[in-house]
Amino acid sequence: MHIRRRPSWIRTLAAPLLATSLLTACVPGMSTGVRADAAAQGPVVTRPGAIGPARIRVLDYFGGGPDKAWMTGVIKAFEKKYPQISVSETTQGFDDIMKSLPLKLRSGSPPDIVPANNGWQSLGTLVRGNLVLDLDRYADAYGWKKSFPASIQREHAFTPDAREMGTGRLFGTPISRGSIIEVYYNRALLKKVGAQVPRTFGEFESTLAKAKAAGITPVSLGNVEGNGILSGLFALTDALGDQEKIADFTYSHGNVPLRETGFREAVTTFKRWSDRGYLTKDYASIPYADAMQSYLDGKELFRFEYSGTLPTKPGDGDRFGSFVLPRADGGAPVATMSAASNFSITAKTKHPDAAAAFLNFAASPEAARIAVEAGAMPMLSTPRLPAGHEKLMADEVANVAQVEKDDTAVPYMDWATPTLVSTMTQHMQDLLADKTSVTGVVNATQDDYAKFRKEQRAQKARQRR
Repeated sequence: MHIRRRPSWIRTLAAPLLATSLLTACVPGMSTGVRADAAAQGPVVTRPGAIGPARIRVLDYFGGGPDKAWMTGVIKAFEKKYPQISVSETTQGFDDIMKSLPLKLRSGSPPDIVPANNGWQSLGTLVRGNLVLDLDRYADAYGWKKSFPASIQREHAFTPDAREMGTGRLFGTPISRGSIIEVYYNRALLKKVGAQVPRTFGEFESTLAKAKAAGITPVSLGNVEGNGILSGLFALTDALGDQEKIADFTYSHGNVPLRETGFREAVTTFKRWSDRGYLTKDYASIPYADAMQSYLDGKELFRFEYSGTLPTKPGDGDRFGSFVLPRADGGAPVATMSAASNFSITAKTKHPDAAAAFLNFAASPEAARIAVEAGAMPMLSTPRLPAGHEKLMADEVANVAQVEKDDTAVPYMDWATPTLVSTMTQHMQDLLADKTSVTGVVNATQDDYAKFRKEQRAQKARQRR
């Protein structure tokens, strides 16, 4: 298995100014001179042979490995199905795209398709600035609202005025590549402690204790950069909280307070694990990469991570497995999950039907098949795994398929505000260093959320004047 891309949102952890630049680049009321639906008028054309000749330009951050292999395969297969449409791909680094995207879309010749990141930090600001198309008419024509799980659709939805997230109309679509927070485990170490893959949350915690008693570090963690905490924290929130309330909090629906999401219980549990020595010794001074290598070397039993991020070499995938952390109440596992990337169509495109056809193809079962052939996790459909696949790949595909079947995906909680990821990581670090309390973490997170919502209400009031 190849080294695979870490989820894009992790890359912003050390760059809180990025969110600020995105917000200031495209504020409410700022007009680009083009309405978000201006280029999408008239009847929708979906039949391959009926879409006129076009050359569409796609911007992405698929620089190598399975990402690049998948994109190359998708473009080749799409052009075979739509020979009158050519696709020109430009690849840049994720950070570079996020910093320049609002300005790029205001230029005289922007790409037709761009990878706007989910949440207020990116897609929300592009919707506010009328820089991307409302895709609902294409959703109706292609049946996306039936084929995409509802919990995944919400991740791409905004009201047309961009005052609400997670509801309204689609301004982006997922690709057939998944990213999910899961628990990796070392098969040999699990057998050594006399345990099986946990089926309940209680069994999971019992296995942590068994590993500790056997002299094996239960959970791998390196947090010197501050980016190692949130995967476990979100997984715990999913296991201890309520799916709908996690989603409603993130999307600011119904005034759901943080205390009702399971976040406090997750913070408390994480601190308890730290106090009991379940985490890598001196994790606060260990770099992420060093902790990952230690895990690959077989020194820890479990590791909370984002699917596809374990940089295994060919053959290593049989040494590891993965599962979604079981829920404490015994219900169907809930997982923080999204597409590995998502695409939006720019408002200035001259070929909206051709661009929409590409979005539809990138989310198709054929594109999912191309993903597994490239050694990447599929999404939106479950293709047959290639001959000789490794055990880890089978686990990851099964995890995503189960969450999709149960429709139990939740968004990344940090999408709720442009600064929440920094607030969460900083105060969790302080908690684990005994510089604050569980209540301090929860209050700081709630205050960040309340401040952003207050700013939203103020902006809304100014728009009404």
